[in-house]
Amino acid sequence: MPAIFHVDQAATFSMVMFLSSAPKMQFGTQQQDTTKDGTPKWEVQVVASFQQFGRVENEVLKIGVQSHTDPAKSLGGPQPVELVGFRVGVSPAEKRTDKNGNERITGGTAWYQADEIRALSAVPTGRKSAEG
Repeated sequence: MPAIFHVDQAATFSMVMFLSSAPKMQFGTQQQDTTKDGTPKWEVQVVASFQQFGRVENEVLKIGVQSHTDPAKSLGGPQPVELVGFRVGVSPAEKRTDKNGNERITGGTAWYQADEIRALSAVPTGRKSAEG
């Protein structure tokens, strides 16, 4: 079974709004995490609206983005956005034994990534202007 699923944003969410962006820190440090090639990692928070059981639900999603610049820089503040290359992954559940010998289940959680967060005002509509 695949561990990563690509998501059709328009078919899944009625609205996605940018909230904030912050450096993703290396676990247990105050240093920004990077990819193997040195690209900084960011944690972008958005609120996503969707229909569930006939009601509108809203959820804050933390989305991993790799970029040499802070994704918030081009957005400025809260606004509707497109999640370019949006995908969801699921970490497998594992049974582990902690240092005290107790067994626990870890993982089994969803994580989110996108190639880019783009303001909806910057997304081409595919329509020609009245002058063109």
